[in-house]
Formats: sequence, C-alpha cells, structure tokens
Amino acid sequence: MPITPLRFWTDPGDGTLPYEVDLREFAGGGRFENIAPQARHSWTGDFAGRPKFAAQFAEMLRLQRLAEDSATASRAAMRAFFRFLDKVDPLGDVADVSGVNDRHGSNFRQWLEDGNGARSFYRVLKTTVGRMRELQALPPLFWPARNRDEPTEQDDIDQVGMRRFFHALKDEGRQIKAMFRQGERLACEGGDPRARRTARGLMLASWDVRENHAWLVRSLTQERLLSKREFLAEGAAGLHNANDVETQKFDGPEYLAPGMTSRGREGIVGKLRWFYPSYHDTAIFLWLFLIGTGWNLATALGLDVTEPDPDLDRPVRPEMNWAEDHPQKPEFKVLHSFKGRADRHVFALSMCDPEWHPYQIIKFMISRTAVLRQTVQYQLKQARERQRGNPTPKILAEIARLEAMARSPWLYHVVNEVGRIGVFTHDDSAKLNKIARLAAVRKPNLIDRHPQIQEITTSIARDAWIGHAYVQSGYHVLLTRLASQHSTSRTLKFYLNRRRFRAHSEQQTRLWQKAVFSEIESGRILDHTRIRILVTKGVITPEQEMRLLDIRQRTRLGMGCLDPTGPPREVSPDHKAGELCRVQRCTGCHLGVVFEASLPYLARAYAELRFLQGQLPHSSWQGSSFEDELDSLEETLRDFTKERVDVLVEAWTTKLKSGEIRVHDTYPSY
Repeated sequence: MPITPLRFWTDPGDGTLPYEVDLREFAGGGRFENIAPQARHSWTGDFAGRPKFAAQFAEMLRLQRLAEDSATASRAAMRAFFRFLDKVDPLGDVADVSGVNDRHGSNFRQWLEDGNGARSFYRVLKTTVGRMRELQALPPLFWPARNRDEPTEQDDIDQVGMRRFFHALKDEGRQIKAMFRQGERLACEGGDPRARRTARGLMLASWDVRENHAWLVRSLTQERLLSKREFLAEGAAGLHNANDVETQKFDGPEYLAPGMTSRGREGIVGKLRWFYPSYHDTAIFLWLFLIGTGWNLATALGLDVTEPDPDLDRPVRPEMNWAEDHPQKPEFKVLHSFKGRADRHVFALSMCDPEWHPYQIIKFMISRTAVLRQTVQYQLKQARERQRGNPTPKILAEIARLEAMARSPWLYHVVNEVGRIGVFTHDDSAKLNKIARLAAVRKPNLIDRHPQIQEITTSIARDAWIGHAYVQSGYHVLLTRLASQHSTSRTLKFYLNRRRFRAHSEQQTRLWQKAVFSEIESGRILDHTRIRILVTKGVITPEQEMRLLDIRQRTRLGMGCLDPTGPPREVSPDHKAGELCRVQRCTGCHLGVVFEASLPYLARAYAELRFLQGQLPHSSWQGSSFEDELDSLEETLRDFTKERVDVLVEAWTTKLKSGEIRVHDTYPSY
C-alpha cells in the first residue's frame, strides 16, 4: 500500500500493533458506493469532502498516535460532523478547523440529540477539534459540555417470552445439527464423482449422484478449506457447474438459517454448509451462548479456545484456557473469558452434560469449526513467512487478525467467497439482532404472544439475565451484582433502574403505604423497624416482635433476627437444627434486622475485617466468607450517613492498629 498524506500507518507506541489510517473520504467526500460491503449497513449518509480539513485531521492523528479504538471513534465522529456541516455550511466556507466557531459546538450537540447521530460523537469531536486547533496555534473554543444522559424508561423484560425465545433458537440449532448429520450421512453413502483412469480402464464421472457431491466436499476439506481455484484444480468443477442441469445439478442442505438467502445452499459454498457453519449458522449458537451465560457480546467474543502449551508442567486438556472443573461440584464447569473494555476476568457456571448449556455449546462449536481453525492457522503460517521475508505493518496487522481468529470459537465460512473464513466481532451486533428477530418470527405465535421479542438485542438479552438473577435472589442487589459480575453496585443499578428495579421499587412503595396506613389504623406508634419488616416479610408474629424488642437477643452485629434457630443454609452451611445460629453473618442474611443502635457494632465488624484483610495473603482472602461478609457489611452501612460511618470505622481502626483491641477471633470462615 503506498503511503500518502491521507493514508498511512500509525504506531500507538503502547505495545499494541500499528494500524492503518485512511482519511481520503474526508478530502474527496464520503460515498456509499465506496464503503466496504460489510460496513454499509451502518452508513447513515454521504457527505462532501473538505481537503484542508482532512489534511489537518491527518496531521493530528499522525502526531497524537491514538490507540486504534480512539482513532476509529474520532473518524466516526468526524463523519457525523461533516454531515452536520453539509447542513449548516452547504457552500463549504468552513474549509478547515480555523472556520469552526463556538456556535458550531452547541448546534452540533443539538443536531445529534435530534437523532442524527450518536450523542457520544459530541464528546469525541470536541476533543478532536480541540487537538487540531492546538496544533494550528488557534485559540480554544468554548463548546458546552455534553448534556447528561436521561435514563429512558423501558418496559420490563418478558421473562416468559425470553424463555420461549430461547426454545425457538434451540429449534434452529437442532435443524443446524440435523444439517450436519445429513452431510455426514450423504458423504458416507457416496463416492468420488470425478472421472479417473484406473487399471481396468477409464471410469465415467458420476456427478448425477447427490451423495457423491457430499463425499467430495468432505474429502477435499479434511485438513483445511480450499479456495474456489483450488477446488477447480482438484477436478471438482462439477460441484459448481453441471453439464446436465436436469440430472447433475444439486444444491446443498435444504435448511436455511434465519436471514439467509438461497445463496446459502447453492454451489460449493452451499455444500460446505453440510459440514461447516456459515455466518447465520454460527450466529444461532452464539445467541444460545449469550442467553445461557448472561454475558455481553464483547465478553463472549473474548473466549480463547486455543489449546494450552503442551510443554507446561501439568496435564493438558483442550478446554483448559476457557473452562475448568468446578472445585466442589463435578457436574459443573467454570467458563472463563476476559472483558477487554473493563479489563476484567469474567466467569460463568455451566452444567457439563446438557446439550444446550454453554459448556456443550462451546465444545460443539470447537468441533464444528476445527477445519476452519486449521485453515486460519495455515493462513497464519503463510503470513508469518511473508513477514520474515519482507516485514511490513500491513502483514503484521494481518498476523494479529489471524491470531485473534484462531482463538475464537465463533468462526464461519463466508458464503460469498469459497474458502474464506470469517469471525464474529463487535461490529456484527446489529446483524446478530436482526437474525434473532427473524428466528422469533419463524416460531408460530411467538411474536403475537410476546411482541417485545421484536425488539430483541444482545444488550436486552443480558438485561433479561440480570433481571432473572435479581428476581431469583429476592431482589438482592449484592447477590445480583455477584451473579452479573459488575464491579460496583452503581454499575449494576444502571441496568436495573430502567426495568425490574423500577417495577420492584414501585411495588415496594405500595407495600410501604399499605404498612404505614395499617399501623395508623390500628393505633400503633409508627416504628420504622416494624414497618420495614412488614414491607419485606408481610407480617410480624408476636414472638418475633418480643424478640426484636429485647436488646439481650441482639446478634454479635447488634442486629435483630427473625429466626435465630433457622438460618439459611447459604449463611450457615453446618447449622444443626434447633440450635442458635453460630455464624451470625447477619448482614448477608434475609432474616437480619438492622436498628439505629446497630451502627457501632457494624462499624467495628467492618473495621476488623478490613484490618484482617491486610493481615492475610490475597489467596486466602479471595473467595472466603470474610470477603463475602465485608461486601455485605459495606452494602448495609450505606443505609447510614457516610460521615457517621467514617468516624466510627476510623476510631475502631485506630484501636486495632494500636493494639487497644483485638480482632474478634471467632469469625466463621469457610
């Protein structure tokens, strides 16, 4: 690729690979016909070119050496800005960044909020224009801050509809598996259709037998997929062209996945689908995995299914990188991935044997894409040889792309080009959503009964999973946070606020009103602890009321207990029936009742656990009951004012450090 002022390679200098930057559209104008086919679905409109502006944009990107994601975001925001300029400056008076003024900022922000582009473009462009003006020694502009996002209220997710939608996807998955079984059966019943000379003379070609087509495709793709040219070189032209259309032309499998055209069963690529998944086939299994794990798309795409290094001094299992045995329950596996945006390790539990659970879905995809992965590794080997002979940034980027493909279970063969392998990326989100909706339409009466499924997206699927965890945990924020693996409760509530959290809050408000007016009607003095129990439990027995009023029956955390002889198993696994709870991890128990007088005890326990955390090795602390109790204490203390909590915690911490008091030495640990 020739290096030009508007097309060049950038090395971010942060250890990541160089990437190509092409800004020619900003000089000559962005046109739909010039956009790569795979990106046309997201194109929102053409725009005129501004050559001087493009040159200044290129200078900024060369000198700033942004990360690839940041540079991509800058280009997307600049496209939106050029479309905006076409509206407000059709004559092209804003030839470069010096023509941009303060008024453009507020008008561009409003233009985006009117639905002409993503609102996030404003923040990105504000930074980009600021950097460009700085390089041109121009004064900074006064562009207002981006308007705060207002939470959009959405209907609660139809959990029954999601379950039926999952069944609809399973129906598609069963048909895909049946398609693969059909291919194997046909291949086993067929033979070589190509004319060949044997010791007994020349045998005629036998392209008029469908089974022979399947046999030849499987035979020629044992090690890797071939290109169309390689298929023809092997004498396989009959797979594509028929001398006699009536007797020799056969299509591939009858089944077409949702969204697939008849191209998916025609010619060589159609017959490849007997053995290897295409884009739409892989999409179905990716959707099943997303719903089964509750992961977002980026996390699912981060799975690494490459085999571990056999030289490692430990037993090698093919699934070691992405799955491991559950430490306590052999019928479960722990699946692992890496969430790049949050820079966090993510895991999910899956049963080992059920066909449609996440573990078996990944095993199936690894098996079905094995030849596709071998094809990628073959291309990777060739690219590395080219790089050794004539190293260029372009080949280096190609190597990185192929290495990422080899790690993914979400491979597919491209139906528009024989032998080409593709892999799902985050850019496929919109297409995945469309395929899911088409799968729902295929299921009789599903859309009629559950119209919300027409709007299904990968993010809604995750919201549904989180909502399910929230309900099953008894609307427990901490347990839901652990299940969804959000780093903070604030992050979790972002997902909950628009849906089940809002519905539950409205229900709790009605229960509170009912409890308050019932107490007033009975002539009782309003007591906030009693009202809280009525809201959460619905009733207070006389025995519970007496126990809660008796300060002598408070727990080690200064809390009351609704049933001290019957703690939940998850709180006290070794509890003996009829005995008092010996664990008393009250903040993580639904039977615990917090009083105003509980604060000093809670603060001391919190200070002790933080002090203990500093004394123990990280490996001993992580995953222990200490860590769980510290988290639940932190959540409970949020009910008190931060200033009061901080003062008490600091006071107890000082006493612990000075040796005036010691850490409570009977903490339950498991």
